[in-house]
Amino acid sequence: MNSEIKQITLGNKKEITIKMMVCAAASEEQGDQLSDERLENIQTLFKQEATAPVSILADNQRAWTRSHLETDHIQQVFDLTRKARSEFSAYVTIGIGGSDLSARVFHEIANNPYHNQLSIEQRGGAPEVYFTGDTFDPMGLKALMDMLKSRNLLQKTLFNVISKSGRTGETLATLMIIRDILEKEYGSWRNQIVATTGLTEKSLLFQLNQESPFFGILPVPDGVGGRFSAFSPVGLFFLAMTTGQNERPMDRLRAAIKGVQTADENFNEPYPNENNIAYHLAFWLQNVEEFYGASSIVFYNYADNSRLGEWFVQLYTESIQERGIGLNVIAAKGPTSNHSILNGILAGPKDKAVIFIHWTDLGEDLIIPTGSDGYGFDAFEGLSMNDSQTASYRGTEMDFTEKGIPNITLTLPKRNIGNVCKLMRTLMDTVAVKGKLQELHQADGELSLQAELTYHQSAVEGYKIRTTEIAREMKREKN
Repeated sequence: MNSEIKQITLGNKKEITIKMMVCAAASEEQGDQLSDERLENIQTLFKQEATAPVSILADNQRAWTRSHLETDHIQQVFDLTRKARSEFSAYVTIGIGGSDLSARVFHEIANNPYHNQLSIEQRGGAPEVYFTGDTFDPMGLKALMDMLKSRNLLQKTLFNVISKSGRTGETLATLMIIRDILEKEYGSWRNQIVATTGLTEKSLLFQLNQESPFFGILPVPDGVGGRFSAFSPVGLFFLAMTTGQNERPMDRLRAAIKGVQTADENFNEPYPNENNIAYHLAFWLQNVEEFYGASSIVFYNYADNSRLGEWFVQLYTESIQERGIGLNVIAAKGPTSNHSILNGILAGPKDKAVIFIHWTDLGEDLIIPTGSDGYGFDAFEGLSMNDSQTASYRGTEMDFTEKGIPNITLTLPKRNIGNVCKLMRTLMDTVAVKGKLQELHQADGELSLQAELTYHQSAVEGYKIRTTEIAREMKREKN
């Protein structure tokens, strides 16, 4: 295997850069011809969407590409936020998978790590934040409800139950338990519920709201799957609700949408353009899978944030692992994971490729003081924590490159909501291109956009059916 290092600067202001180690299995000329032919055909398919009505995009499960343009949904989020923040002191997201992972990412990136320990004035009027509904394990839910009750917060808590189908088992079970607790304590429950769901009779949540309205209801748009829903009300309501000190909810929403818009504009550039990160990254992934033989991607976010990696695990594996192939994803964060997975990457089987996420500005910084008196710590004395993190990233990347581990770096500027939204949308577009490189948009050699496997999850649906069947059997046995 031959390899080369390429540096691509993406954006006139160098807002995002890619550094990649590319595996070359053929001559450079052959590789260029292969790249051009495949990517040109893929971009032609995506360009056909440019003038397509939203209904067509919804049929193809690609309405998420325009969710940031749904101004009526954004206004609904803002209006409900303004009402809810004035009435509630705590906010609980009830969801699983795509229904809560984007909110968890936003919480880690945009909010104070000790958000709930701050006073309401220090939080800028934002409620305390909690998550539940992603498991049948009762321990966390019971502890949450007991804590809210003991602090006299339960009646001041808004519960946002998120499920596009309105029938997700873990989520609905949690809601039913919360409903019973609220009814026993206060005689009512609907006035503390927001349902974020498909606005269709197929959704149990929608039906319940039709019978007697909740505090609010928000849409999961048609053609927007859970793992692609971050920039619909699924993620935007959380962003607005938790807006902190010296911020305004609408300003935060605008910053998020601007990041998505920038990524969308880049995706519509010609595929060879250095700004079109998604095509470069998708083709690199295809390259390391086809020619290097990688079986896993290590998603190495170089920051003290783990949720972004968890979100990418779902986005990629649920979309790309189809027909018995597709890279597995391992979530890591640097430098924490250098003390666990790094040795296996360097000294273990050569079956991994690495995506680094490098932030040049992690936020308000700290300086490592001097005074170790020559005990071997002088290298870091006087250096900032941010620069030390960069040194750690650079050292790790150099080790991988020298040992022939395929790696690519997405370098972003300041860690904030606009940049993380730009990154997340870029990764969504990358998955869309990678799905077509794997020909997941074809069935028996024929183009079949409406059945594109990138946006399906038949195994997950099978799990839901099997779990329901076993639950019914257990009830019969107990009766």
